[in-house]
Amino acid sequence: MSLKNKILIFCEGKKWLIDKKREEFATHFGNIKITEKERKGKGEYKLVNGKKFYFFLPTIEEFLLKIKRKTQIIYPKDISIMLFYADIKEKDKIIEAGTGSGSLLISLATRAKKGKVITIEKREDFQKIAIENIENYFGKIPKNIEFVIGDVYDENFKLNVEENWADKIFLDLPEPWKAIKILNYLKTGGILVNYNPQILQIKRFVEEIKKLNFIDIKVMEILERRWIVDEKRARPEDLMRGHTGFIMMARKVKNEK
Repeated sequence: MSLKNKILIFCEGKKWLIDKKREEFATHFGNIKITEKERKGKGEYKLVNGKKFYFFLPTIEEFLLKIKRKTQIIYPKDISIMLFYADIKEKDKIIEAGTGSGSLLISLATRAKKGKVITIEKREDFQKIAIENIENYFGKIPKNIEFVIGDVYDENFKLNVEENWADKIFLDLPEPWKAIKILNYLKTGGILVNYNPQILQIKRFVEEIKKLNFIDIKVMEILERRWIVDEKRARPEDLMRGHTGFIMMARKVKNEK
């Protein structure tokens, strides 16, 4: 069942992502019977117990926030910046180390439609969840995704591609400095993107790649603060999605030695 077969139900700030084929859905506001017209997701609404329920086609952001997970996902606010700053192109060849639940992978595969994404995960149970999420989004495993089970910390780990193959490399690992060898697969001029929740992880990794042929190193944190705007108020919400992780980016250059 792909994203095309999902419908988003919205009521008073609450969102539910369900299969279009469902004829009825239960909420704490009451049970909703879904008609064929509402399945088209064009903003139709119906009243149930005095509440307005709207029906939309879901966005990728709404899908990612609802995916099955065993690990902390990379949130859309961070993914959007990573994709933009890394300048992901349609024909890019990409390596991702740390598949996790597949939130970043879905976004990469959506952008690099005519390229290829090789995604590496050490744990088979994590990879299984990511595959399920990929199938739920695309309806099947796209041809541009290759799943690999492996430990990128292992010095003997190898991919079935040549060195300097990748246009972009994305790392989501607790100790990225142990995966330095994977950077040999990145082209000269290619972009490295690393994601970690703690700044000390970023600091150590930056210190390591500075010893190598990487320059233009940037570290950033994205904070998302939403506002309440109505006829009585215009102020930030009481709660915000603040720190989720740090994004580090760098460019690979020729070795001067």
